[in-house]
Amino acid sequence: MFMKNSWYVAAWASEVKDRPFARTICGVPVVLYRTGEGSYAALEDRCCHRNLPLSLGFVEEDGLRCGYHGLKFDATGACIEIPAQKHIPPGARVQSFPLVERWGFLWIWMGAGRADLSLLPRWEWLADPNLVRANGNDEKPLPMRCNWQLNNDNLLDLSHVFYVHRGTLDAPGSENLPIKSSRSPRGVRMFRWMPNTAPIPIFAKYLGLNDGQMMDRWQCTDCEIASHCLIHVGFAPAGALEPEDEEGRNNYIRFHAFITATPETESSSFMFYVQARNFARDNQDLTRRVVEDFKIVFGQDIAVMEGQQRVNEVRPDAPTIDINVDGPPLAMRRLLAERLATEAAA
Repeated sequence: MFMKNSWYVAAWASEVKDRPFARTICGVPVVLYRTGEGSYAALEDRCCHRNLPLSLGFVEEDGLRCGYHGLKFDATGACIEIPAQKHIPPGARVQSFPLVERWGFLWIWMGAGRADLSLLPRWEWLADPNLVRANGNDEKPLPMRCNWQLNNDNLLDLSHVFYVHRGTLDAPGSENLPIKSSRSPRGVRMFRWMPNTAPIPIFAKYLGLNDGQMMDRWQCTDCEIASHCLIHVGFAPAGALEPEDEEGRNNYIRFHAFITATPETESSSFMFYVQARNFARDNQDLTRRVVEDFKIVFGQDIAVMEGQQRVNEVRPDAPTIDINVDGPPLAMRRLLAERLATEAAA
């Protein structure tokens, strides 16, 4: 099932240019295009005449024209022109979807409920002038042949980094440290404090640290409905901070990953992501390196999730167990199940 009354990333704004752009979201074929005024619009990807996908048509100054018989639609989905015909038949329209541009993404609302901008994820840090951002995968999503909720599970259980990301994110000595979790009306937080531990290998290379340079580290995932995860990792000299000093962490080395999964079908989705950091902000070579390194890291995650999907489809009733680190993913699953039940009852 899909949660419809939520914002999803439909595309990077840079993906939608002078031609209609097709993408399936929550099982619905959608066409995105840029209007003559420079804003963006989203319609269901079909002409109401004979169901040709409008993504096979043409963008014009005042609308989107079907590539079969030439019907033209405006950004609201209304048919505004039929060649050789003055009268527009009643019901000559297609569904439109609320679409907003924020932080370089086009966010779409697929539900019947009111599109509430306050329900966009709290990713204002992407506009923080103290951080430099690296847009992932050349501003194209990574396709994932798996259900979107597996991405939430993966990012709320960062214990997997010690096994999935060997040699990059698997700093020794912290895999057995406990996690804390909490739930809010909009999401779930997972937090792990790692005192006096070795640096993460990939960041040791970025920062020129050596393996014996011990420090206090933290990792935190804030996952918001429906699939918007913000990961915080950071480093401070051992003993410089108390674990609860969230504000104090801003004074030390920080790295943030903004990751969201947009459902395509029940068994496929798209990953959109951005990284941001507060160190070496003018080092463009490092920014390019971060993009390439984390494309590999996320590829490892995707391989795991796609493997789970294959088994889930073949053995949907296979028994599984839960362990301690499953607390945050299970809490997020329960929260989404509650919201899906509320939508279904509406």
